[in-house]
Amino acid sequence: MNETDERTAQNGRGEAVAKVIRLPFADTTPEVSDTPAPEAPAPADRVDMTKPEPPATAPVEGTVFTAQEWELGEDPEGDAPWISPALRTPEGRTARRAYHQRQARRRIRRWAARQRTPRGIVPTTVRGGVRIQRWVRGVEGQNADAAKARAEMLAAEAQRAARRAQYALLQRDAKKKAADVAQQEASMALVRATAAAATARNRILWRAAGAYGSMAGIDVAGFVFMDGLIGLGAGVLVNLAVLARVGRRPDMAPEELEELERAEAGLPDRFEMGMTPRAFEAMLHEALTKEIGVAVHSLQIRPRNWGFEVVVVLKNQTPEKLSANLDLLEACLPGVRTNSALLQQSAQARNECVLRIPGDDPWKAVPELPYRKPKSVTTHELHKAQFGADMSGRPLALPGKRTSAAYIGKSRSGKSTMLRARLDALTATSDRIIVGIDLGSYGSGFGPYRKCMSAVARTPKEARVVLEWALAVGMGRPKLFDRLGMGLNWEASPERPGITVVIDEFPALVMAAKSETFPEPEEGEEKPLRLDELVKQINLTSLKSDVGVEIASQGVTRDRVGANMWLAELPVQVMCACDKDDIVQIAGGGAMAQGWRPDRLLPAMGDAVNDASVAYVMAGGDYCEPIPYRACITSDEEADRRATERAEAGMCELDAESAAFAPGVVLPNPGGGDPWDDDEVEEEEPLPVLLRTIRTIYRDLGNPSGLTEDQLFDQLRGFDPTSWDLDRFVPEGGEPMSKGAVLALVLDKVLAPRGQKWTKESYRPKGAKSTVKGYRLRDLKALIGEGDEA
Repeated sequence: MNETDERTAQNGRGEAVAKVIRLPFADTTPEVSDTPAPEAPAPADRVDMTKPEPPATAPVEGTVFTAQEWELGEDPEGDAPWISPALRTPEGRTARRAYHQRQARRRIRRWAARQRTPRGIVPTTVRGGVRIQRWVRGVEGQNADAAKARAEMLAAEAQRAARRAQYALLQRDAKKKAADVAQQEASMALVRATAAAATARNRILWRAAGAYGSMAGIDVAGFVFMDGLIGLGAGVLVNLAVLARVGRRPDMAPEELEELERAEAGLPDRFEMGMTPRAFEAMLHEALTKEIGVAVHSLQIRPRNWGFEVVVVLKNQTPEKLSANLDLLEACLPGVRTNSALLQQSAQARNECVLRIPGDDPWKAVPELPYRKPKSVTTHELHKAQFGADMSGRPLALPGKRTSAAYIGKSRSGKSTMLRARLDALTATSDRIIVGIDLGSYGSGFGPYRKCMSAVARTPKEARVVLEWALAVGMGRPKLFDRLGMGLNWEASPERPGITVVIDEFPALVMAAKSETFPEPEEGEEKPLRLDELVKQINLTSLKSDVGVEIASQGVTRDRVGANMWLAELPVQVMCACDKDDIVQIAGGGAMAQGWRPDRLLPAMGDAVNDASVAYVMAGGDYCEPIPYRACITSDEEADRRATERAEAGMCELDAESAAFAPGVVLPNPGGGDPWDDDEVEEEEPLPVLLRTIRTIYRDLGNPSGLTEDQLFDQLRGFDPTSWDLDRFVPEGGEPMSKGAVLALVLDKVLAPRGQKWTKESYRPKGAKSTVKGYRLRDLKALIGEGDEA
């Protein structure tokens, strides 16, 4: 068996057996061990060491690339150095060259401007020379000068003391002793000054040799090694550069140095639309941190077409302090228009806010009032009908389906302009009846759109007709819900339209309601509601019938609307320039800190528009951020053309089912009417006989300031004793009435149909010291329309 066979020997069962191979140089005598050999272990189980064959796989399909195809060949375009695409064309190279030229000219201008400052070459060089001279003298030179000045001062004092001692008549010995002491001190000071001068002389010589010697060496080396005068000039330039380097920092106070650095950095002194975001950021950051005192974490500047929008992140602060100091912020940003800075609380975090700094024309993105064809808008699409926009052009469109709205603003704030823009969308609907009430300006607040309105009430009597009609329809329609399959609310359609009552000058309606008087109701009758109470009932009970109101008012406080402060609770609030009390009433006490600041808007003044027709809008989730919007406007001619076109197309008619709840009602002035129509001029009612009689009584008595009830009754009984007999006013089974009760009853019966009332007031009779209650002459003149001079 050879070596290979020995390695692969097998036993009788075909199993591999390990063999011991003897090397040629090994000892042939086996080594005997003293320890007994262990028993042979039992054969182990057989382990299959062969690898299993891989399973058959499907052949790979695809494109086969050869080695030559994998090799990278030459690519002249790819291997060439990268060149900016802007430089591949003549125009790009020209623009790049112009850019570098502008940058070079800018650097030259800045360098020339710097020469007029303490950082110029000449001031810097002179300052460097002074500093080197001051270093050469050092502290030792200063000490030597101080010692010399002290020695001269003591020598002069010793000389004066010696003169006083020489000519003294009193205390001559004491003065001689003082002169000797002064002479000794002067001698000691002279010694110290001499020593200090010697010490300083040595130090100054060494420093001067180091400073001026090196400069002279540079000049000599340049003259010798660089061809005469050229080298000398180069050496002088090197010395001047060293002096300029030494004097580069001016000797200025920190405030002056900061102002100099601002001027050199090119930081602007005024806000301009063309300034870079970086310059505006530096200007704004300085104003916020130094002047207002808020801790700013970060600023993010976003340039806009109308100005700058800044995302401000404060450090452990809310924007309340910043909101309260917007006036100071505008003062720190010269060039920003008064009351134009806007702040908006961010919904992302409490310490974030958005600051808007508009330019001269921030409303350039507001488009013209869009044109709408007659009956091209439905109630369901009113929330998409744009009638305003913000500075970025985001449209303003409010819902009109079963929703009431309030337009609040001072006089000349543009709320009527906003209301007319809204009417442009409302009058273009195909399923709404638009009626208007304007007691303050006789319907002119609606402009030309009154031509396409179903009714325009201009007097309290007409307003009552419109409001009672709307309330009757609104309260009666729920009876039709099940019959018409409406569900829980009225669904407007061209066949069954909704109703919108637009009220301008709401305080005028409130005043008219206060002056209303009604006769005492009979038994079983209810007292009629006042005009403002009718409006309130419409808002409370008729919205489900799609009868809503849109009201324009000068405010929502009690002094403006009386008890109608529910106006602040309407779901849609359009706040033009108004007072802080109105903001608190509408949006709550913390609204101003979050950016709701319509109090900073400026109403129109003369020909200056200012912030007229600009408003903050609160209307659900779409308009919950303090962003100002401006009404879209159009020319008066275009508005008149649209109104005429819509009037010719016809207005919506009330459905028969709803009309049954207000039978026989004729709405006043459909299409706006004509303010100068002779048919509308009511004839003046004749003055009641009672008032004419009472006026005659006052005139006969010499026009006293007033009469008591007993005096007036007696005078009337003197004119007509039969009519004014007290026995005629005795109720059945009762006691006779007093003179005052009879007079009050008769006056109420006469004046109530005229909507008037004459009550007793305090007055002071002629020659009396105290006041009494009675019927005053001034009130009588007001009732009969007589001037004070009558």
